[in-house]
Amino acid sequence: MNVQKLNHAIEVLKGDLGDGLIATDIFTVKDGISIAGYNPQPKASALFNLLTSNIMKTLRGSGFPNLDKYFLMNLEGDKMVVILPLGDYRWGMLIDTNKSQLGLLVSIAIPNSLQAFEEAME
Repeated sequence: MNVQKLNHAIEVLKGDLGDGLIATDIFTVKDGISIAGYNPQPKASALFNLLTSNIMKTLRGSGFPNLDKYFLMNLEGDKMVVILPLGDYRWGMLIDTNKSQLGLLVSIAIPNSLQAFEEAME
């Protein structure tokens, strides 16, 4: 893992979402600690790490398919949380939906972020 490249991946996300990106953290599954971020939210990283693990466990226990590239949570106040499960890492994002469109997020920002993350792991 190259932390400088992870920071570049966050810059790619910021470029794609502009003012719509409120905060983002890339954190480890092992302990939920952020290793790169923009307006980092350490408490949210730790809690969303636990939530994601519980969602994955619940899906397995209920016989549903596993999580794939991401899941979204639509929040009050025109906010959205996006979590990308990435093996030993997870990437959380808090987005202002008044400033970034869902189509831009799903079609451009997430694929670009996944590519940049993979490059950082090389």
